Amino acid sequence: MSDDKLRYFLKRVTADLHDTRRKLQTVEARDQEPLAIVSMSCRFPGGVRSPEDLWELVADGRDALTEFPDDRGWDLEALYDPDPNKPGKSYTRIGGFLDGAGDFDPSLFGISPREALAMDPQQRLLLETSWEAVERAGIDPLSLRGSSTGVFVGLSTSNYGMGLPNVPEGVDMYIGTGNTTSVASGRISFTLGLNGPAVTVDTACSSSLVALHLAVNALRRGECDLAIAGGVTVMVTPGVFVVFSRQRGMSVDGRCRAFAAGADGTGWGEGGGVLVVERLADAERNGHPVLAVIRGSALNQDGASNGLTAPNGPSQQRVIRQALANARLGSADVDMVEAHGTGTTLGDPIEAQALIATYGQDRPADRPLWLGSVKSNIGHTQSAAGVAGLVKMVMALRSGVMPETLHIDEPSPHVDWTAGAVSLLTESKPWPELDRPRRGGVSSFGVSGTNAHVILEEYRPRVAEAATVDGGQADGTGAVEPARRPGLVASDVTLWPVSARSRTALGGQAARLADFLRRRGEIDPAAVGWSLATTRSTFDHRAAVVGSTADELLAGLDALAAGQPAGNLVTGTVTSPGAGPVFVFPGQGAQSARMAAGLVGRTPVFDAKLAECQRALAPYLDVDLVAVLTGDDESWLERVEVVQPVLWAVGIALAAVWRAAGVVPDAVIGHSQGEIGAACVAGILSLEDAAKAVALRSRALTVLRGTGTMASIDLSADAVTERLPAFPGVGVAAVNGPSTVVVSGPPQPVADLVQACQAQGVRARLIPVDYASHSEAVQQVAEQLRADLAGVTPQTGHTRLVSTLTGEWADPLTMGAEHWYDNLRQTVQFDAAVRTAVAAGHTTFVEVSPHPVLAMPVTAILDDTGASGHTLGSLRRGDDDATRLLTNLATAYAVGLPVDLAEVLAETEVTPLPTYAFDHQRFWLDGSGGPGLESLLSGMSGDPGDAGFWAAVESGDVTALAETIATEETPAHEVLDALLPALPMLTSWRRQRRRQADIDSWRYQDTWKPLTGVANRGMDGTWVVVMPTGDIIEPWQDACVEAIATAGATLVPVAVSTPDVDRDQFGKLLQEALAGAPGGDATADVAGVVSLLAFDELAHPLYPSVPGGFAATVALFQALGDIGLSAPMWSVTSGAASVGMADLLRSPAQSLVWGFGRVAALEHPQRWGGLVDLPEAVEDRCADLLVAALTTAGDEDQIAVRPSGLLARRLTRVPLGDSQPANPWQPYGTALVTGGTGALGGHAARWLARSGVENIVVVSRRGMAAPGAQQLVDELTALGAQATVVECDASDRDALAELIDAIPAEYPLTAVVHASAVLDDAMINDIRPEQIERVLQAKVDVAYNLHELTLDHELSAFVMFSSFAGSVASSGVGNYAPSNAFLDALAQHRRGLGLTATSVAWGAWAGGGMAAGPLGELLHRHGVPEMTPEAAITALHQAVDHGEAFLTIADIAWERFSVAFTATRPGPLISDLPDVRRLAAAEEMGSVQAGDGPESLQERLAGLPAAERFAVLLGLVRGQVAAVLNYPSADSVDEHRAFRELGFDSVTAVELRNRLGAATAVALPVTLVFDYPTPTTLAEYLYAEVAHEDVVTPNALLHDLDRIAEGLDVVARDEAARVRATVRLQAMLSRLGQDSGGADVGRHLDDATDDELFAMVDKDLGIS
Repeated sequence: MSDDKLRYFLKRVTADLHDTRRKLQTVEARDQEPLAIVSMSCRFPGGVRSPEDLWELVADGRDALTEFPDDRGWDLEALYDPDPNKPGKSYTRIGGFLDGAGDFDPSLFGISPREALAMDPQQRLLLETSWEAVERAGIDPLSLRGSSTGVFVGLSTSNYGMGLPNVPEGVDMYIGTGNTTSVASGRISFTLGLNGPAVTVDTACSSSLVALHLAVNALRRGECDLAIAGGVTVMVTPGVFVVFSRQRGMSVDGRCRAFAAGADGTGWGEGGGVLVVERLADAERNGHPVLAVIRGSALNQDGASNGLTAPNGPSQQRVIRQALANARLGSADVDMVEAHGTGTTLGDPIEAQALIATYGQDRPADRPLWLGSVKSNIGHTQSAAGVAGLVKMVMALRSGVMPETLHIDEPSPHVDWTAGAVSLLTESKPWPELDRPRRGGVSSFGVSGTNAHVILEEYRPRVAEAATVDGGQADGTGAVEPARRPGLVASDVTLWPVSARSRTALGGQAARLADFLRRRGEIDPAAVGWSLATTRSTFDHRAAVVGSTADELLAGLDALAAGQPAGNLVTGTVTSPGAGPVFVFPGQGAQSARMAAGLVGRTPVFDAKLAECQRALAPYLDVDLVAVLTGDDESWLERVEVVQPVLWAVGIALAAVWRAAGVVPDAVIGHSQGEIGAACVAGILSLEDAAKAVALRSRALTVLRGTGTMASIDLSADAVTERLPAFPGVGVAAVNGPSTVVVSGPPQPVADLVQACQAQGVRARLIPVDYASHSEAVQQVAEQLRADLAGVTPQTGHTRLVSTLTGEWADPLTMGAEHWYDNLRQTVQFDAAVRTAVAAGHTTFVEVSPHPVLAMPVTAILDDTGASGHTLGSLRRGDDDATRLLTNLATAYAVGLPVDLAEVLAETEVTPLPTYAFDHQRFWLDGSGGPGLESLLSGMSGDPGDAGFWAAVESGDVTALAETIATEETPAHEVLDALLPALPMLTSWRRQRRRQADIDSWRYQDTWKPLTGVANRGMDGTWVVVMPTGDIIEPWQDACVEAIATAGATLVPVAVSTPDVDRDQFGKLLQEALAGAPGGDATADVAGVVSLLAFDELAHPLYPSVPGGFAATVALFQALGDIGLSAPMWSVTSGAASVGMADLLRSPAQSLVWGFGRVAALEHPQRWGGLVDLPEAVEDRCADLLVAALTTAGDEDQIAVRPSGLLARRLTRVPLGDSQPANPWQPYGTALVTGGTGALGGHAARWLARSGVENIVVVSRRGMAAPGAQQLVDELTALGAQATVVECDASDRDALAELIDAIPAEYPLTAVVHASAVLDDAMINDIRPEQIERVLQAKVDVAYNLHELTLDHELSAFVMFSSFAGSVASSGVGNYAPSNAFLDALAQHRRGLGLTATSVAWGAWAGGGMAAGPLGELLHRHGVPEMTPEAAITALHQAVDHGEAFLTIADIAWERFSVAFTATRPGPLISDLPDVRRLAAAEEMGSVQAGDGPESLQERLAGLPAAERFAVLLGLVRGQVAAVLNYPSADSVDEHRAFRELGFDSVTAVELRNRLGAATAVALPVTLVFDYPTPTTLAEYLYAEVAHEDVVTPNALLHDLDRIAEGLDVVARDEAARVRATVRLQAMLSRLGQDSGGADVGRHLDDATDDELFAMVDKDLGIS
């Protein structure tokens, strides 16, 4: 090897070694990376609601233990007995309990009260403490949506709501998720939209510390960037006290005496705590507060120790050493340990010895390890114990104090305290500062043996490396303060935004914030505003206070908290967003001296845009804009050629300010010359062209000086126009509002018009101008203006503009020179322009000007159109500009405009703020509603007195059982021994009975109910009959056509070749046929459509798995929708249904239409009529009955015509009870299973093996390559069966025949289970033929192949797995239901032939299958929860045992499913079920009691003024929402909050629709709450439907005036309301004055200021 090669090789090796070393260091650093605790929150006994509260309790040396709570439904008298030998008792009645454990704010989290009541209080507590913890970290909780934030929580099952005798109706459907521990973490992730891991941990007492350890590792591995970790325990029942009393493990007085000689057992407590954890480097970079650092953590297990629940000292030592190693620390580096320390005589000594053996060694004698336990203060809080210790330790690190552990009389004599340097904290001690950070350990040991230890460290910020000068540190070389972004306006004025989910919470937020800030003392107003804007979520109920001093701002908060108005307080509620804001630019009239001067030099955005305008105006106007705005010279106000350009520039600059604040217009409107500014802001005119237009346009006006004037008149345009002929030369210059018009013309005629109006009591005034814009006079400058503006080039722009020239949406490219001349000459159609914007959905208008001059007209137009909207200004004459601008921005924020407060306010350090003011209500299930457990038990046992007996049996409590059956002659202790051996068998029997009762409640069968009173009464209207052509014609086809024609219908026959017709062709054929029918109207008079297409069972040539008639049926139904023909379609079959054992189901293929139709009825209730099955023999009577079925069967939509009459299909529950099978199934030989490698097929295969089948052949398209195939073979083999997985496409008849032929003769084929399926679904309108082919091939072809190929086999079982989708149906399964209906029909067909068959239409299975996907989610939403596979298999075995051909087996929550199933049309199929009848009766009784029927509603509305009618309807909506969702009252329902946020889902939405429909007698759409998404918008819709006729009487009018008078004081304090009221009162008084006595009124109004106007009204109404 040459030297060069050697050098190259050595360099390469060296580089690789460096790279390897770097990677190793990276891995090591990651595994030991310090983590930051950036926030904590907690709730613990003693009223502790924050870490500060807990520290205060601990530092003060208090314990928080109390007697048992009296608000949880515990039988306190029966529970306590001082005798520890008494079973079922607690010998202590002391513990650590939360105040208000049932309190919760569901509205914040979008949870309905109904669901909140069903939720475990532990889940509720975790939601609230997680929210608080995130807020305390300085993070807006809603900003985490979509982030990689993990959730790790520890808790155990509380059994909340379990076993209660009674649960309110509708609550039980939520108890499953409400009490599932895994949901506790998932619910936090769901609520906040977090995408990191969500893990619930249950290791008993160590749960929360284990959760933190998992969070730490997830952060280090990069699985999440932020972690929420903690734990919770709420003692819903006193069970833990009873259990530990029996074990003598409880302290008599409930207090934990950790490590004390007097320790006598543990004392239970409860609570919850949450930490927010982040990588330290991330926390520092993000500016989050670092409370402490997690240096290391470790977990381990006791393993095979001296007892499952006994502590293990060596394991505790190991976990401590592992944590120290993880932290890279020695034992002497830790100063204090927060011990597990429960106060037990066994556990504490073991723990102390472990601490002595680890931390007590190799440390100076004068620096012992200090040992304490927070359990002495709050009790053993179980799953929250670890997080309680963590919170205490963090607070101790930050406070520099090691707090006292209570109740230690002497150190435990069972510990050798001399073996190491460990001392108990029998008193508080200062925690001295050392040359290193303070450090503390926290231990938690679970009863199951899982141990956890965490090491915390005091946070000491890292100091940036400093430069050195002559070996010393230079001054000022620390960390550089980051540059802070200034606010929008450089001013002392700031704003404090506050928001909440409800009005109540909004007041609470204000009070909480004010109290918090006052207690803190020094207040930096800017920092508070910045922190509120950037670290708190924004909700729909909003307010903001504006001010420059803390006192001003706090006064505004006080007013908000008290519900009082204040000058610096704005409030609002965000309603539907509408179409976005409209910027409105006035023409002239907003100008004044020093306008906008307060922004000049203080608002960089304003200054920059003003400078741009200055440059653009320079070629045409020699004026210094800044000097004009800020100088004392007011002469410019007399020069129109200066006024208008200056106004334009200020408007452009203010628009830039609004845009910088985040408010961008969706549309713009400009009044007269204001349209130039509007066009510029819309991007239609460049800044240069806009400057040219405004400068030259205003210059042209100078020519007109002295030739005219203008006036404002408060009348409608029509009323003004009627007066104009008497005043020559006067014309309408502008129509500003419903009763505000500007006229222009020669000076004297205009003045005469004004005088005439005033004489008639009409408010009119001259405008101080000496020219007449928008009049004939403008023609003098026409040519000059056209020439001057010839170069103006409009562009398409980026924002829509409503032109006040036309009142319509402008075509931007027409806005050239001619447009701008017309803009000066023609009437300003401002009123029409605003109405056009309102009609397009715009309801928020921002006037971009130095003073609002158009706010009143816009408000009047909104009122006149009945639109609820907002008008906002920018600045106001005479106000401080910064204050007014911020106030208007705050108002915009309050009403829901997208104001970016982070851009408006100056950036500062984040300051601590109080957490959300939860609007608490109490939710606690106490067992007082619905059928009771005792009645259920007694119903099974026959004697109500047996309930206690069976409850004891089910719980396996032999002591309670002995007490139940004890008598005076035979006391409990004597029968105890006799019961012990019998109890397991008795318990097992009882549980089997209960499971059988569950299974019985799942079993449903088809029955057929005779219909009476149904007869052929003839047919009216046009009936379209669609039939197949071909060589084979069903005999019934001609008979059906003849019957319909004979009945009197106008018959439109449409014959089609099913292989050749598709959806589009069907549409054309139908339209052609209808066009040729009598009358020639394509769709209007069609009464019904009858499809006979199902008669064609021949395979489709392109889709051989699909019968041509079925494909054509689907295409026909789709085509009816395509051409808009909504007349109901009936599908007729023959032999597709069996109504009894003697009625052979002849045509399984036609049953596909029945599966399809059941779904069509739900998806398109108006377009679908129903299903009719005909008998085999063609008879006149049956033909008549067909006509009767089509026309007079009412709501029935699944009908069989038989010679005996009409029968309607019904779902009927068929419990087995105690019945035994006559010929139980005897499995043997070979069973063939299709779909066996799937979830359900696998369960079936294992069932066959357990049942005794010797050889199992699993058919799979992929054979052994199928996922789980080998595992299945191994499991079946372990169960004693031979098993093979064979690759075969069972839809290939030849391949399947070959497989069956290969089955060995010694194991003959005796059983078939068909469990394969393909789901390829869509809504019916979107189903394609190829989708149908795929599904039928997998399900139908395979079933029929199995049927035919086994006809010569002696089968003992032929089982098919069908679906609830086919037998009952649900929307969205139109391509899945038909194949399943076929299986059900095939089973009945085989039974009719004397062959064995069982088809089960399954509901949802847990653990996989179709229920694991969208179908399962749909079923679950609609009230079909999952069944356990074990119970489902038991139900299957029983069905086979009993020889049942077809069953539906599903767990159905009828109170939910019946609502969904009958949402779009009646559901007679389920109407006879007792559950459904009971629900219907209850609903009917409820509506009677509520008195909210349509008649009573009409009575209430009659004679009411319009506003009160709306209030009644809004009350109705809110009341029904409260009833559906279990809100306490209608007042609890926020009328502006979205239904989704109130807690509605698809089923409760339909329930609300049904209730409101019954109350109003209006046919309401099923999508009601989605079309009208808030109570207010829904009430507005109902108003239009039932209360739109206004009835106004003099009495009603005077009553309304009284109410107005009472409210004027409030209106006067609210500027926006004041403007609106002024406009409306002026208009009303003007109308009154037109007829009599109006002159004085007119004079008053002409001269009155707003204040004088209100004073005058007060006087006239007698309220001054």
